Amino acid sequence: MTDFFKKILKLTLSAEEQRVLNALNSSSASKRVVGRGTLTVTVSDITSSEKFRSYTEKASVIVSSQNN
Repeated sequence: MTDFFKKILKLTLSAEEQRVLNALNSSSASKRVVGRGTLTVTVSDITSSEKFRSYTEKASVIVSSQNN
């Protein structure tokens, strides 16, 4: 029965809401809703992601270029 309601709710989502829902569903396995609109994940899941590593490298380049 809940699958039926999930399908109906997905039909009423805007494109932006659907994009956010898809991003949340494909993200970290440790995600947990702890309150109204509050989502938590473990630090290790974030820091071990490829996106985080890429951003860390870019930030390092920016900081080192400003120090010279």
